Amino acid sequence: MTTIEPIFQQTAKPENADFAILDLAQKDEGQLLGWLYSHFDSSDIPWNPLYQGTELASNWSTGPILIEIGDSQVFRETLIERYQSDYLGMLISAPGVSLATMGGHLRSLVITSLDGKPSVFRFYDPRSLGPLLKVLEPNQRYQLMGASQWCWCHDGQWWVTTESQSADWPEPEQPLVVGKAQLDALDEARLAQFAASLTDYYRPHVPGPDPEQFVLTEIKSANDSGVTLLADQERWVRLAIQAGAPLAESVNWQQLASDQGLSPSQILTHLENEQRTVTHAD
Repeated sequence: MTTIEPIFQQTAKPENADFAILDLAQKDEGQLLGWLYSHFDSSDIPWNPLYQGTELASNWSTGPILIEIGDSQVFRETLIERYQSDYLGMLISAPGVSLATMGGHLRSLVITSLDGKPSVFRFYDPRSLGPLLKVLEPNQRYQLMGASQWCWCHDGQWWVTTESQSADWPEPEQPLVVGKAQLDALDEARLAQFAASLTDYYRPHVPGPDPEQFVLTEIKSANDSGVTLLADQERWVRLAIQAGAPLAESVNWQQLASDQGLSPSQILTHLENEQRTVTHAD
C-alpha cells in the first residue's frame, strides 16, 4: 500500500541526498558538465547519462544525467545552492541503492507512453514535478519513484515526497503509462501552480474579494487566447490587475486581437506601452 500522505509537502533546505538528476538541456551544451567538473576531478564524480541505452543515446549531452553524490557534503551543498537559483533538476535519497540500480530504474522512464504514444518524459523538471505528482495515481507514483525520497526546489521553496512500498523497485515489465485525461489534468495543475505563485507575489494589488480566483481565471484566459509562455501570462495578469477587470473583455485587447498581423505577445507589448503612456500622463 502506498504511504504518500500528503503527496508532497514543504521542507527546509535538504540535508541528505544520495543522487541528483542534472538536466544538461537547461544550459548551452557543455556548460553544465564544465560546471560539474570544476568541482571535482572526473574520476571523483560517478555519473551516468539517463539517455544511455535508449533511442536518445546520441543526444546524451543535452539530456538528464544521474549523479551519485555519495558522502560529499560540499558538493551536495553546491548542488543545493545551484538548484535554488536555476531549474536544473532534483535530489533523490535512496540509502543503499547503487548508481546502476537507480540509473536503470530512471532510464526506464525517460521514454514513456503519454496518451498512447512513446514520448520523452521530463519527470525531473522541478517546475512541473509537483503538478505531476498530483495527477498520478498511487501505483503510478510508485512506478515513478520506487522506494525513495525526492526533493526539488520551485519558486524558492523546497518540496519533498517519500514513497514506500514492500518491494524496492517496480518490475521493468510494468512500464509507467500516463493517459490523456491525466495529461489534461497536468496542464490544469501547472496553471494552478503558476497562478498560486503570482497571487502570492501580486496579492496586495489584485482586485476583488478572491485574489486566487482572479489570477487563475486570468491565466486560463491568457492560455485560451494563445498566450502560452509563462512570462507573457504574467504580463497578462499585470495588465488585468492594472485594469481591475478581465483583460480579454477590455476594448483595447479585443480591438488589437482582431488585427491578424499581431501575435499575442505583440498585443501585450502594445497594451503595456499604452499603460505606460497613461501613467506618465497622469
